[in-house]
Amino acid sequence: MSKKALSVATLVLGATLTMTGLANAEPNGDPAKYADFTASFVDYTDPAALDAAANGKYIIVSTKGTTTTIACRGNGADVEIYDCMQEDEFGWFPLRKIDTPIGAAWSAI
Repeated sequence: MSKKALSVATLVLGATLTMTGLANAEPNGDPAKYADFTASFVDYTDPAALDAAANGKYIIVSTKGTTTTIACRGNGADVEIYDCMQEDEFGWFPLRKIDTPIGAAWSAI
């Protein structure tokens, strides 16, 4: 019974996010809306993660790495990115920002 409830909840969440535009995130959009920032992230296992902040990138700590879309609000210039989510085979899941000595990292909650 709980698997069925979880499946239904996942489908409802996916449908809701699709209607809000998150599933079709467009780069350089309105800072209050989600946009595709996948290219702004470096996988935590990549040696480039050590220089991510110096190169204007963020670190992603997720089993998906940068292989799936990472959508955030903000524009990365005058509005810092915030409220990030990552897509997986079940829909979208929230990411949590963590400040580290080598720069900002976003982690699966």
